[in-house]
Amino acid sequence: MQLARHPLNALMLAITLGATPVIAADAETLTVAATLRVVGASIDGERISELSGLAWDADEQRLYAISDRGVLFRFTVALGANGQLDIEPIAASRLASPPGSTGVDAEGLAVTSADDGIRGNSALLVATEGQPRVIRYTLAGEPLGSLALPGGLDDPERFRRSNAMLEAVALHPTHGLLVAAEAPLEGERAGHHRVVAADRTWSFPSYPAHNARLKGMDVMDDGRLLVLERAESGKGKGKTTVVALREVDLAACAGEQVCAVRELAVLDRADEADNFEGLTSLGDGRVMIVSDDRGKSGRGTTFTVLQRSSATP
Repeated sequence: MQLARHPLNALMLAITLGATPVIAADAETLTVAATLRVVGASIDGERISELSGLAWDADEQRLYAISDRGVLFRFTVALGANGQLDIEPIAASRLASPPGSTGVDAEGLAVTSADDGIRGNSALLVATEGQPRVIRYTLAGEPLGSLALPGGLDDPERFRRSNAMLEAVALHPTHGLLVAAEAPLEGERAGHHRVVAADRTWSFPSYPAHNARLKGMDVMDDGRLLVLERAESGKGKGKTTVVALREVDLAACAGEQVCAVRELAVLDRADEADNFEGLTSLGDGRVMIVSDDRGKSGRGTTFTVLQRSSATP
């Protein structure tokens, strides 16, 4: 990765390293390589806050992030051999609203042509709630139009709640555009998530904990789908937030069968300080996740990089 010239941890900002997440002993195929918590940082008048989607552009060596408020952030990233994570904010701007829309309730993010060896041909895909859409944007945040959604997912009546609509978007080398809702659609089987493409769908069991929600997804180097889920465990003062990174082999899941899913890492948090929502593959077996601070001052935004370990499937 390109070395950041002015990383966040070298700027005059209130930043501390976050605690290393706890990884379940039976799921150590992704392990934490580095983590960085950012508190109170801003760029171009926009506070780095409420991040809900991530996308890595290998050709441009840029990390893109979107917030619930429709702000697009651009960063450079460098991961040192000693586990130091350096992130430099380059710019921030508001996503322009498409014609006929008053705003962008952004949730999921992907980038096209991100690893084809050609610079300058990338575009952003933003999945939205409220009005379910995938909007194509320039890297500067100007709308290029909305994509046709597979499976009739452009119909708001198919979703159980207005804040549980399209949550994640990804691009697959064979199946093209992949989209997923946060929770099962109206009339669908509870306890299962569904990923939809133009040519077919895949269903797999949600993480076995209360209120499991799909928050992000991306396609790994080997073509398998990596999914980020958030759930709850325990009650009262013992309640924890569980974040699970799980893998689905789309090629091995035939027809209408329920797909097998494999847990790669489980982060069990004692509170909601790290409300992870965004996910992107950095290549070379590395992934990054980012937390949504829900706009609460002082909570901070946590960037965590995980590395595929030598554990065998």
